[in-house]
Amino acid sequence: MKNLLLLFLLGIVFSIQLNAQPVSDGASGPHHTIGELDKLGKLELTKIYVEQVNKLGMLLPYIPFNQKGDAVSLSGMGIPNSKDNNDHIKILDASSGDHSERLDQTLNNIVPYADKEDIVKSILFLQGIIERVEAGI
Repeated sequence: MKNLLLLFLLGIVFSIQLNAQPVSDGASGPHHTIGELDKLGKLELTKIYVEQVNKLGMLLPYIPFNQKGDAVSLSGMGIPNSKDNNDHIKILDASSGDHSERLDQTLNNIVPYADKEDIVKSILFLQGIIERVEAGI
């Protein structure tokens, strides 16, 4: 009888603990499904695609640091906070911004010419890559 009661209580504790886990509200962005994307027009799909390309462009240079916790600051990534390191990051950010603006303009103009099915597949592909990078691969 004690074993059954203990097993029952452990089951309740585990179910409460599992339910208490935070549910992701898409902190890294919305999670798109093929059904949702199929309902959208090419211009809306293009906007999502461009957003994902930009997000991936921001994440790629910092992939080696994603598994070290707080990847928002140099020290959080395990990089010494020095003038040289700060200058390198500023240069990278500035050049990324210029590139991103040109890329946005170009993609917003040419992606709508692609087949809708291919845009949807591309969005889902990029979404998968972004999720893996953010999870620390």
